[in-house]
Amino acid sequence: MKKIIASMVCLCGALTLSAQQTIWDREQLSGDWGGKRSDWAAEGYKFSFTYDAEVFRNASGGTRKGTVINGLGYGALDIDLDKVAGWSRADFRISTLWTHGASSTGKHVGNELTVSNMDAYDGLRLYELWIEKTVGKNSVRFGNLLAEEEFGGTEYGGVFFNDAFGLPAFWSANTLNTGPAFNVTALGLRYRRNFTDAWYAQAAVYDGDTFDSASGDATINQHGTHFELGNGQGWTSLYEIGRNGFNTDDGTGLPGWYRVGAWHHSTSFSKHDGTNGEGNWGVYGIADKMLWREEGDQGLGSFVRFGTGQRDRSRFHWVFDTGLSYTGLLPGRDEDVAGLGFIYAKHAGDITDAVKSHEAVIEATYRIQLTPAIYLQPDIQWVNRPSGDTTTSDALVFGLRAGFTF
Repeated sequence: MKKIIASMVCLCGALTLSAQQTIWDREQLSGDWGGKRSDWAAEGYKFSFTYDAEVFRNASGGTRKGTVINGLGYGALDIDLDKVAGWSRADFRISTLWTHGASSTGKHVGNELTVSNMDAYDGLRLYELWIEKTVGKNSVRFGNLLAEEEFGGTEYGGVFFNDAFGLPAFWSANTLNTGPAFNVTALGLRYRRNFTDAWYAQAAVYDGDTFDSASGDATINQHGTHFELGNGQGWTSLYEIGRNGFNTDDGTGLPGWYRVGAWHHSTSFSKHDGTNGEGNWGVYGIADKMLWREEGDQGLGSFVRFGTGQRDRSRFHWVFDTGLSYTGLLPGRDEDVAGLGFIYAKHAGDITDAVKSHEAVIEATYRIQLTPAIYLQPDIQWVNRPSGDTTTSDALVFGLRAGFTF
């Protein structure tokens, strides 16, 4: 505890420039805290702090024109338990989120594939809180977990702002209250087996309702400290097997990462015909592939992802997304990342008379790495048929985000 308090004191005054390194060269804007940060890292304590701010403008279409501003603060402490307590190959993490602002999706666009992956209920909350232990080729993680951190993601989709490029809509829209994903974690247990450096299989089970409210009342677990298992909301689980060629990349080839998986939720779901059905489930497949390499991580990468849910009780019957990401596209801008992505989410055809269609998104973005610790990223999204409603005009949304690592 003394180490944590001392780090906060150091952070408050750490923006003073040192003689050896300017603020523009730093990996973290707050520097090394007079050498304490490096000393504590060597002892097994690693601190992370970031803040991102964004503005989004719905220029046309959707439900109405308008502008919103959002902010997201993140802080984490990672502890190497081998160094700290002599517990070999064991790690601990505790993190917190501070979210504030308004939702462009909710106020102006009216879509379901959320415009911003920072869109969240306002508040300061406990986020991750877990211990991971590795024995041989097996690892177990237990605590307050994020499923989206380990299942169903893409290597090259991280540059995009639309939340559906990160958290897959074929799962989040078809389970209860989006599942254990940003910005609400869930008590759970994850097991992973690494057969080789590339091949792995993993499975996890989590509390079925991160909100602890079947109606989706975000205030009940607003601060992430309302721990309640089951309570009639069942359990959610995910299963995945894959080959991660990036783990064995020698820096010269064109690696790929290929995954297949399944998800399941055990609670009762209302079917579209008015009856109830026990559980919902779906399957998915993902492929990430580097297509062209300049040197190192620079070059062109691509991803393709497809997933399903049961048609008679899911919001989306199936979802497809794909994209291209190029690191170092412009000469002299080796750390910048350009992205072009597309999502198509097919609604279950019998939801309502008004919704018998789809929602689609095209996003173009460019992340400018101004310094190792600061980036600026303009973004544009075209939203076709928001919420699948053919009476709502397509939306054109412009965004700009700035990020800082402290």
